[in-house]
Amino acid sequence: MLGQLKKYPPWVILMGIISFLFGCGNESAYYKKKGKWHYDGVVIDSQHALINFTPIDDYFAKDAHYVYYRGTPIFNGNDASDSASFQILSKYYAKDKSMVFFCDTERDSKEYWSIKRTVIKKIRDADPASFRMMSDGYLARDKSHLFRQDKVVPVQDIDSFVLLDHFFAKDKLRGYYRENEIAGSDGLSFTPLDAHYAKDRTKIYYVDGFTIGGSLKGVSYDNFKVVEQGYALDGIKAYYHGDVISKEDAASLQYLAMGYAKTSRQVFYYGKLIKAADAPSFAMLERFDGKVDATDKNGQYNAGERIKAAS
Repeated sequence: MLGQLKKYPPWVILMGIISFLFGCGNESAYYKKKGKWHYDGVVIDSQHALINFTPIDDYFAKDAHYVYYRGTPIFNGNDASDSASFQILSKYYAKDKSMVFFCDTERDSKEYWSIKRTVIKKIRDADPASFRMMSDGYLARDKSHLFRQDKVVPVQDIDSFVLLDHFFAKDKLRGYYRENEIAGSDGLSFTPLDAHYAKDRTKIYYVDGFTIGGSLKGVSYDNFKVVEQGYALDGIKAYYHGDVISKEDAASLQYLAMGYAKTSRQVFYYGKLIKAADAPSFAMLERFDGKVDATDKNGQYNAGERIKAAS
């Protein structure tokens, strides 16, 4: 991604960013001007009837013959969506008696992200009668499948599939993170601990962003405790993002702020040991001045580095 950006002049990148930031909203929805219906400043295609045209919300509208998303008629090949049976499920999903649609916008780097294009896709594997939302975002389901946007997401048992906190989910067989199966997990006992850790009846699991780190090896299961911000302990070892960072009085691990944590003997910055730091006297500044964020008896620190020795 960064390599692709380098080939564009700075002003082009700036234009794309500005367009993205100020073009993502929905400042103007449907409105009528000089006898014609518009969406986002564009006249809605006059080749369609527009008889009894009625905006439904900021995204969808319908008339006697068609349903529209952001001013674009919704079709399945040559067939128009059925206006009479049309239902809006969310800002992205809609359905009628025979079809389910995923609707969104996209931008292309080849156009410098400056043009927002409407995308309308029929979800071909979806059953309209049982199709419903799982969340406010892109997740939905029907009687047989889980969907993200217009794609089927494989799960072990859709009937028992439920969403949990922190992007975790489970069914009766497996635990999931961002709809990705956590191999070997036990679904019935699967429970999130925080945004980074989860457990089932025998294992502790670590995840980070979009990555499943797997189960922690050699962990003291019964004594495992989440601290904060990726830090955890099990009474014997201290962890950061699933990795062991210390075995020295790990039970005393506490999170401070801004990525710092400490035990009675050691200080860490985003899991990295600060060798020069004195743990007993190490403390965060009450007010960060942009130059110094912590101190101990040996000096001052910023972003995990000692920048000034004590005088």
